[in-house]
Amino acid sequence: MTTTQHIPVSALQPQIECIIRSLGSDDKTAQRLAQMGILPGTHLHIIRIAPLGGTIEVTGDQGQSFALRQKEIAAMTCEPVAMPLDSELVKVGQTYRIRALMGGKTFRQRMERSGIKEKKLLQIKRTGNKPVLMCQIDLNKPVELGRGEAKKIIIERISNEQN
Repeated sequence: MTTTQHIPVSALQPQIECIIRSLGSDDKTAQRLAQMGILPGTHLHIIRIAPLGGTIEVTGDQGQSFALRQKEIAAMTCEPVAMPLDSELVKVGQTYRIRALMGGKTFRQRMERSGIKEKKLLQIKRTGNKPVLMCQIDLNKPVELGRGEAKKIIIERISNEQN
């Protein structure tokens, strides 16, 4: 069973995907979102965030593109589905599957040499303010990644294990 949560505006970044569970308690905002076709159960994918963060471009299930205000995103209750490995939504001790590697050929080759491939399972061992994330690919071989590498790795949660 997955958890539903408010995704904090500070956690928003491109490549995050979530499923909307509730449009929030503000009827006016909920009505506006519903009129745009954004309903509970809709998958939202964040494309980009305006330079000053006022609006966020998202796409919905049918490929339609929307520009939403921060307060509209903040009002919704969402279940995060996929996110970059450097996201603050990533939790230590939780198991994830690598969904995509967003870098070029050299990046992909370097990740493969480290054992990081699409569809591979990983468990996060350390995150935080330090510029290194450590994920356990094989039980015997931890892999340390810098933030630049981590933001190019899109992961999806597959369980709710927490330490």
